[in-house]
Formats: sequence, structure tokens, C-alpha cells
Amino acid sequence: MIKVPKGLLTLTAAAKKYGFKNSLTLHDYIRRGRLEAVRIGHIWHTTDQAMRKYLKSRDLSKIPKRYRKKHVIP
Repeated sequence: MIKVPKGLLTLTAAAKKYGFKNSLTLHDYIRRGRLEAVRIGHIWHTTDQAMRKYLKSRDLSKIPKRYRKKHVIP
């Protein structure tokens, strides 16, 4: 069994916590290099710090107005 260090979130948990529709969106951001993550086994993990860094780096003018309030930093 692989031990996951404390402070890491699975992409599913991160998507739920930060209001994304599903974890596939976050997986796409990882592939594009926009979100920092680490792969442990076959599951991707990220941190709250990496999620906050990504959310702060986005330009709100490129996000449709109806989605702007959903992706907030808790």
C-alpha cells in the first residue's frame, strides 16, 4: 500500500472543494502545466496551496460571467 503524505488532495476532492464540475478539468490543467500536482500510483494529487496559486493566476476576463462566482478561493 502506498502512503500519501499529509496535505495532499486527490483531484476529485480538490474539484469538489473548489467548485469545479469534475476532476477531468483539473487533470487537463495538469497536462497543460497550469496546475502543480504529483502522481502517486495511478492517482494524481495536488495541494491547497497549488490550487490557490492556480486560482489567483487566472484572468477573470477570460472566464464566462456565469462561472466566475463558482470558482472562488475558500
